[in-house]
Amino acid sequence: MFVGPDQYQDCIRSMVASEDRLDVAVAFWGRGAEELIPPKRDKPLRIVCNLRSGGTNPAVIKKLVARAKKIENVQILQCDRLHAKVIVGPSQAIIGSANLSANGLGFEGSELSKWLEAAIHTTEESEVGSAQKWFEQLWSSRDTREITDQDLVDAAEAYKKNRNGRPDYGKKGPFSFTNYSISDLEGRDAFALLYTSRPGPEADARKDQHDKQEHLEHANTASDGEGTERWAFETWPDSLDTTGKNEYLCVFWDDRKRLRVDGACRMTDTKLKFIYEEDGSDGWVDLAKPAATLLGRRLTTGDCRRLTTEIRPRFEAIWNASEMLDEDARRIHLSILLSILQSENT
Repeated sequence: MFVGPDQYQDCIRSMVASEDRLDVAVAFWGRGAEELIPPKRDKPLRIVCNLRSGGTNPAVIKKLVARAKKIENVQILQCDRLHAKVIVGPSQAIIGSANLSANGLGFEGSELSKWLEAAIHTTEESEVGSAQKWFEQLWSSRDTREITDQDLVDAAEAYKKNRNGRPDYGKKGPFSFTNYSISDLEGRDAFALLYTSRPGPEADARKDQHDKQEHLEHANTASDGEGTERWAFETWPDSLDTTGKNEYLCVFWDDRKRLRVDGACRMTDTKLKFIYEEDGSDGWVDLAKPAATLLGRRLTTGDCRRLTTEIRPRFEAIWNASEMLDEDARRIHLSILLSILQSENT
C-alpha cells in the first residue's frame, strides 16, 4: 500500500501498536521521535540510527540509550553509512523516504511540513521477510557499533552545525519576523544585540584612529578602502562572541525609550584598547562589519524601519527576557525574540 505524507505517521503508530516486536533502521531522528516509537518493557525493540553525520538530534538518542540501559528488550546501535528508512515487524514493514521527525537537512518538528514524504506499507510475506533479512545483516555487520558518551558529545556538535546550515524555508521577502516561524530560526547562529548607550568620546576617538590607519593601508589598493566600514561596540564583556561566527541584529533603545533597529552585522574579532580619561581605567572597542543581509535576506534602511515597528510594542518584554551582558547591553536569540512577538497574539 502506498502511504502519502498525510498518512505516514498514522501508519507508523498503527504498526507500533499492533506488532509484538520492531526493528527500526532509520537514519535520522528528531525531536519527539522517541514518543512515536516508544521503548516498552514488553516489546523487543532494536534501533539503528546515523548519529555521526549531523542529521540526528542527539538528545533523542540520549533518551533512547538511557532507556536501553534500563530495559533489556531495547537495543540501539549506530551506523555512519545508514541512509535507509525501514521499520519492520513480524508481519509488516514500512519502507519510505521519511526519517523520524527529522531528516538529513536538519529539519524537525513543524519544519517537516515543508517536505513531501512517501512510503510503501506492506504485509506481503516475502517482502516483509526480505526486509527482516536486510535488517539482520545490518545489525550484525561491521558498520554498526554501540553508542558511547563521546559519540553523543560529538553528535551534538555535528547536529548544531547542521541545524545552523539548513535551508531557509520561511516566507520569501526581506528579513522580517513575520516571514518566519519559531522553528525556522531555532538552532541558527543569529542573535539580537540590545543596547541603551552609544560609544563615548574615547571609544569614538580610538575607532577613528583605527579607521585612518585602515584607509592608509588600503589607499593604494584597487578597492581604495572599499568594505572597511566598521561599527564600534564599547567595552562589551568577554561573554560577547566577537569571532564572526554569529550574525547580529543591532537594536538601540535610548533613555527616552525610543527604539531604532540599526541593522545587521558580524563581529570581526578585532579589539582596540584605550584608556578612559576620567579615571584611567582600561576600555576597549570591539569592531563589527555591517551587513546588508540577515540570514541571507535583504535588510535595508527601510527594512530596519519596518523591523522597528514590528518589535516596538513588545520590546520591554524582549529586554527583560534577554541575557544580560552588562547594565546597558543584552543579547537574545532571534527564535526567542520571535516567540515573545508571537505571544502578543495568544
